[in-house]
Amino acid sequence: MSGYKIKFNGIDRLYNKYSWRLTKRAKEVWESGQVLQGSCQAELEKVIAEHYKRKYAIAVGSATDGLYFALKSLGLNSQSKIVCPAFGYVAMSGAIKRLGAKPIFVDVDKNGNLGTLSVGLNVDAVLYANLFGNLADYNSIKGFCDTRKIPLIEDAAQSMGAIYKKIPAGKLGDISVFSFDPMKNLPTFGTGGMVLTDSEAHYTHITSLRRHGFGTIYNYGYNSLMSEDHCNQLLLLFDKFKSLQKKRKQIASWYSELLPDLNFIRQEETTGIFRKTTISSYHKLVLLADKRSDLQKHLESHGIETKIHYKRTLDSNNFGRYPNAERLCNHAISLPIYPFLKEEEVEYICKTIKAFYGI
Repeated sequence: MSGYKIKFNGIDRLYNKYSWRLTKRAKEVWESGQVLQGSCQAELEKVIAEHYKRKYAIAVGSATDGLYFALKSLGLNSQSKIVCPAFGYVAMSGAIKRLGAKPIFVDVDKNGNLGTLSVGLNVDAVLYANLFGNLADYNSIKGFCDTRKIPLIEDAAQSMGAIYKKIPAGKLGDISVFSFDPMKNLPTFGTGGMVLTDSEAHYTHITSLRRHGFGTIYNYGYNSLMSEDHCNQLLLLFDKFKSLQKKRKQIASWYSELLPDLNFIRQEETTGIFRKTTISSYHKLVLLADKRSDLQKHLESHGIETKIHYKRTLDSNNFGRYPNAERLCNHAISLPIYPFLKEEEVEYICKTIKAFYGI
């Protein structure tokens, strides 16, 4: 049990809110005896594909597997060179290395997202993430790929709910991958992921890969399935997703109002003539902090749990090559932001931060 007054992850509160409905859905599956590859998985795939305007969605055991399967289905191999941001979660570079391919690391922008790519890059694909739920410059990245006729893989693990010029995260790649990890905006009480594509060939390949190569000409594969009880619970939570996102946005606004002078990574919602052009998923609330280690200890001593994402670049052997990524590694600290975080708790967190900096 956590000794924190305010935990970093609020999945326990999410369960308490919908406990009897979540338990009922899990029990329905267990009593049916169909605990894998049943109607709940099929329904979840259908719902996600339709909502994100993709032809196909494939449930897999984790987004980590999903990224690897995406690369495999695109025909990339050990001879391939794949662009990867130098800052982010290790699943990105891990998927490339698992393939045996070569990651071509590039620096990120000040917010941690992949920025403008050098015209001189000679690569076979681009893998990028919408980090912390904020959106990278999709038009620039897509233009780079289209000019070279190479695939774009979107790691949308942190960006479910984000929108780029009316295009939702999950549709910004030739193949896109969602995560249902307990830390994510749409979480399971375990793990899981979803691969989205408009290609029948990629769909066929990935559905085969997730279960030992069955059903196709492929004679290899993996065991990467989502359980039916998790799928059934996610169907309930997806129905609540819009309202849960509104809560995240509200909590982000409380932080902004209470700590207006501190340096947060944020993506302002920019307004066009007829529409908002970018909308964050508010997955993480990240402060770029001076004396970060001391601040984290100070918050911990007051019962507030925080996380550091991420302490090292994904190419840590080449120190000095990625100034923006290294700055983020040294200063970024993530504060609690999740539905059902109370306003008085945010006030307490902000008051504690202000006390540390003497504001």
